[in-house]
Amino acid sequence: MRHRIHQQILYLSCIALAFFLPLAPKILPSLIMVMGINWLVSGIWLRTISRFRSEKWRGQTLFFAALYLLYLVGMLYSTDFSYGWFDLQVKLSLLIFPLIFSTSDLTTFTPSRISLLFGAYINGIIAGSVMLLLHTLVINARWGVPDPWYYTNLAWFFHPTYLAMYYCFGMAVLLWHIGSNSSKNPFILTLLLCLCALYLEILIFLLSSKAGVMVLALIQVLFLLLLVHKRTPLYRVVYVFMFLAIVFVVNSRMFPKGFNRFSTADKMITDSRTRATNPNDGTVARMEIWKISADLIRQHFMFGVGTGDVKNVLMESYREHQLYPVYKKKLNAHNQYIQTFLTLGVTGFLLLLAVLFRPAWHNLRKEDYLYVAFIVIFAVNLLFESMLEIQAGVVFYAFFNALLFSTAFVEKPLGS
Repeated sequence: MRHRIHQQILYLSCIALAFFLPLAPKILPSLIMVMGINWLVSGIWLRTISRFRSEKWRGQTLFFAALYLLYLVGMLYSTDFSYGWFDLQVKLSLLIFPLIFSTSDLTTFTPSRISLLFGAYINGIIAGSVMLLLHTLVINARWGVPDPWYYTNLAWFFHPTYLAMYYCFGMAVLLWHIGSNSSKNPFILTLLLCLCALYLEILIFLLSSKAGVMVLALIQVLFLLLLVHKRTPLYRVVYVFMFLAIVFVVNSRMFPKGFNRFSTADKMITDSRTRATNPNDGTVARMEIWKISADLIRQHFMFGVGTGDVKNVLMESYREHQLYPVYKKKLNAHNQYIQTFLTLGVTGFLLLLAVLFRPAWHNLRKEDYLYVAFIVIFAVNLLFESMLEIQAGVVFYAFFNALLFSTAFVEKPLGS
């Protein structure tokens, strides 16, 4: 009985995390604390230690925590312990979720309950997006803000790129459910899921995140591959392709801000005069940051500058190169691969690639579309943002990564 109560607390905590992640991120630390205390008090980890040898998925799930441990090692050659410990606190989810999921009894996470959990995530997205739209409506009515429905004006207290990432994963969940259960779902349910997917696509275009629009296109390609794999009749695949393409083009015309940012970025990259006259542009800033970071990586190739010193090293380099707008904003490398390489050296960079793409390849061979889509979504976004440097990215990755990977191996009950 006691064992079942702890199982239910774990499952309900996951439901709450999935729901509040795209809605109210300030609640997440409290939910993670509840999950951690429940795990510790349950004592289930004492009984699962002996299973690591026979159940290899447990060790594979725990392997995700290796990146956090390497950041901990990076403290040994850091001088700024204050920032280092703060950074480790932000990244703590990279340790907590792999530890909990690798040492828990996951028999509660049946396929139907996993579907309910993702239903909670979709509901959280819808509730959060309605809140953002209402907020935008109010500020536009009161103050007449220019372009109120786009980018940061719509995202409010979220970063548009992170919010677009949440919505892209929501789109992947919806398409996965449609594609995997197309012959089982009632027509009304399929229609409702399609309308939700259309709604999320419109929101992604409104958020005007370049990474979000790119990932949206990749998700739709993966969905078509899923239909082909499910041996869907060719004419249906063609119809779906045409429908998705038409909707994508129509949205790009109706909400052009996202695509305009692509053309602006292209000009910044290819035209030196345009870069010179727009030094504060985000694309220009990223290019300069990446150049500086590449030079720093060459100087600290093997071990990096350390967990605690990476911020100070970047700030000093910004000041030396007279990138004062970037310096004032205290921006990170805006690319997690570069950020990790600079912090932990080549070992950290290779480990980041390993925790991302090794399980993705494993699950691709298992034909697990949703997990592969999740990794693609996150890996592409890492090219444009240092998403493991703030809670919005860390919790999203650490939670869903451990959940999706470990619950594919539902075991027999461990007993009470």
